[in-house]
Amino acid sequence: MKYEDELIIGKLKELIDKEGPGYLTENSYSVYKELTDIDYNNTIIASAILMLLVSGKWDSVKHKDDCDELSQSIRLDCCFNKRMSDRLANIIHMLYSQSNRSEWDAKKQQGLEQFMTQVHAFRWEGYAAWEISDGHVDCYYDADIKLKPLDEARKNKDLVKMLKKNPFLSADEIYKFYDKELDRYLNKEFEEYCTCDDYYEPCADDFEIGYYVDDWCKKYGFVKISCEGEGNEGEFVSRFRDRYR
Repeated sequence: MKYEDELIIGKLKELIDKEGPGYLTENSYSVYKELTDIDYNNTIIASAILMLLVSGKWDSVKHKDDCDELSQSIRLDCCFNKRMSDRLANIIHMLYSQSNRSEWDAKKQQGLEQFMTQVHAFRWEGYAAWEISDGHVDCYYDADIKLKPLDEARKNKDLVKMLKKNPFLSADEIYKFYDKELDRYLNKEFEEYCTCDDYYEPCADDFEIGYYVDDWCKKYGFVKISCEGEGNEGEFVSRFRDRYR
């Protein structure tokens, strides 16, 4: 096998390992760019792989176990000469070897299962501004939160979509998804709490962080292990302070 083809197979496997089994056909041009970035001399074979990916034939031929049959199918479907179809067949055959397939099968949902067994620490830093006609007060809240996922957490519709697209998502990537969801929820609630009254300045430390974390947990399928935080406000900043100095 050509050394260039070994690099190509390595790069294609790397992309599947990271982005999931459907990445190659769903992001054909990105794959082409990745292959040409390895070595500009790969342009011809990278272009042939791109053509095979966008033709829709990649998924129909990738599991053919006989290399000659695979080459013939590529040649008939995509009109490559025998030399090119043999080369493509060998790349695909090696990429989808039994050992690689077994590795990918074992890796599916592995990150999710790891995530489900862990207690996760979240750090939330909230900010909101209470504003009236003549000035504003900045409000802050910092919290350290520990949560453990329940079985319901794996059923979140957005997470299900992510795992359908890439079943190889790591536990860390799933954590980041939930961290973003928790951050968005608490930011919204803190903003509403601080700005709900036009006549009285809010006391950020009275924000009931435990209540809102419990509410989020009910919606997303977690149980609260611990939640500690404190809030504070800056001084009132007048809009007219600088005007009369």
